[in-house]
Amino acid sequence: MILPPIPTPFDRKGHLDTEAFRELAEALEPLVDGLLIYGSNGEGVHLTPEERARGLWALKPRKPFLVGLMEETLPQAEGALLEAQEAGAMALLATPPRYYHASLGEGLVAYYQALAERMPIFLYHVPQNTKVDLPLSAVATLAQHPRITGIKDSSGDLSRLAFYQAHLRDDFRVFTGHAPTFLGALALGAEGGILAAANLAPRAYRTLLDAFRSGRLAEAQVLQKRLFPLGDLLAKGGVPLLKQALRHLGLPAGYPRPPYPEESPFWPAFLPKLESLKEEGWIL
Repeated sequence: MILPPIPTPFDRKGHLDTEAFRELAEALEPLVDGLLIYGSNGEGVHLTPEERARGLWALKPRKPFLVGLMEETLPQAEGALLEAQEAGAMALLATPPRYYHASLGEGLVAYYQALAERMPIFLYHVPQNTKVDLPLSAVATLAQHPRITGIKDSSGDLSRLAFYQAHLRDDFRVFTGHAPTFLGALALGAEGGILAAANLAPRAYRTLLDAFRSGRLAEAQVLQKRLFPLGDLLAKGGVPLLKQALRHLGLPAGYPRPPYPEESPFWPAFLPKLESLKEEGWIL
């Protein structure tokens, strides 16, 4: 499966633009297998509870979708859980609590287990943003819970993917969020990618996935090499770069919420890579 973490559009003053959100989702959804709403690239941490609800109900996804959860406590998570259930999400994608992480102890496992009592949960390991580690021992314990059904790992650490393949149950779903190592993750058992780059080049990553699955490894390797600069620069530039690229392509991605910049310092290096892939037919 290829799922883009869809950006959440804001206007230049930082107001949520629900019409643009719906238009962007409708443009992307036919090209992919589903969506992640309010992931890292969806600026889930920048939304009020009221905005989360309003944005989620503005979308009418027809394909499977995940909803990101980046709260610190179970009471804070309550509203987001209910909204995701009512909207028909296949699972919540939840980061670990961060601010007092050093004091969390066994509360980390208890947090995810409590969430899973309400609906299916995907673990979310994204240390470049959360600045905390989701320990492999905790992942192994949590993977035994029948309603903790998968993980998105955006670290790019392929040794973690090897651990998942060796130690977790066969039906535990593993997705990578790191486009520069997408092919390596597939080789280590990942089902697919939840990739920022799939907002721009969904057909390219689908082609790579299909080539790998059908045993056309040389073709997959060539395409991974071709796509590497796109994924690598997006990993460095983050939300401002992704939204700038989508705006350049005429899609209503809006702007990052202030104080984050409208334009990325990576744009001059990124634009020729984007245009080259567009000329080859790989961009949207």
